[in-house]
Amino acid sequence: MPGFRIVEIEQWERKQQFQFFKNYDNPFFGLVADIEVSRLLEYTRTRGHSFFAAYLYISQLQVNKIKEFRYRILDDQVIDYATISAGSTVLKANDVFTFCYFEFMNSFSAFEAHVLKQIESCRQAESLLEDHDHDLAMIHYSVIPWVHFRGLSHPRNYSSGDSIPKIVFGKYASANGLTNMPISVEAHHSLMDGFHMGQYFEGFQSCANFPENYLEG
Repeated sequence: MPGFRIVEIEQWERKQQFQFFKNYDNPFFGLVADIEVSRLLEYTRTRGHSFFAAYLYISQLQVNKIKEFRYRILDDQVIDYATISAGSTVLKANDVFTFCYFEFMNSFSAFEAHVLKQIESCRQAESLLEDHDHDLAMIHYSVIPWVHFRGLSHPRNYSSGDSIPKIVFGKYASANGLTNMPISVEAHHSLMDGFHMGQYFEGFQSCANFPENYLEG
């Protein structure tokens, strides 16, 4: 099990918010926003990198930096995991999706190699749909590269006590010299607010503006 600490709820600044939302029938809220990815797209194309691996890495940098994205609810306790990994939908050779799992790494070059190797294996038609929902120390990702969406909803099994954030990347589109990609973020309101989602989007945009500062070295 990844390293973690238990958040002391009685001393937690979000104690009231946690108790207010934790028993909602639907405690999840979400935001959809465009990220301007012109420089990131150019950077990956000119250097032969995977655009998917690059934006997934940038997302994971934000997720592991912002503690609210690391929080999970387990047996009425709040757990702060030291490291958050990623699970993403991947389209197989037979046009049916499966789940693919990626460990977080501090080096983009190592992460990209890991992602490409995992995807190559997962895309085989015989690969199975493996459910890792028992692993709370991850983010659930999806990719919908056919639609520049403006809104999105997820299937949820509320009886399971799920508290894992879901992040979805959409189709990028260019207009007036800029390229924008929609990102949807959905999270448990007991664990974070719009302020923390704002930190995620702002951090992501900063990395996308200066990819050489985060993807090199």
